Amino acid sequence: MPPVSHPFKKGSLVILMNYNDHAPPHVHVKYQNEVRSYRIEIRTRKWMKSKKALPLPLKNLVESWVEVHETELIEQWENAQQNLSISIIG
Repeated sequence: MPPVSHPFKKGSLVILMNYNDHAPPHVHVKYQNEVRSYRIEIRTRKWMKSKKALPLPLKNLVESWVEVHETELIEQWENAQQNLSISIIG
């Protein structure tokens, strides 16, 4: 799963996108080495079902970041669905 961005402290919080992932368009958030637990839909910014929750300040930061970069993230999602390269955003 390649990174789409390191929007905050490099390495501690990473936004990832999976090639040929299931709909709806979403990104994975890697926090404290957990990847599968945190997923957010790009267009609605709704968090997908999870057994864990990000700390509220981080959750708010991720939601804001996704909102600001929605257009770019959708482009990257479309690239990933076609097995094209994913670029780092912001």
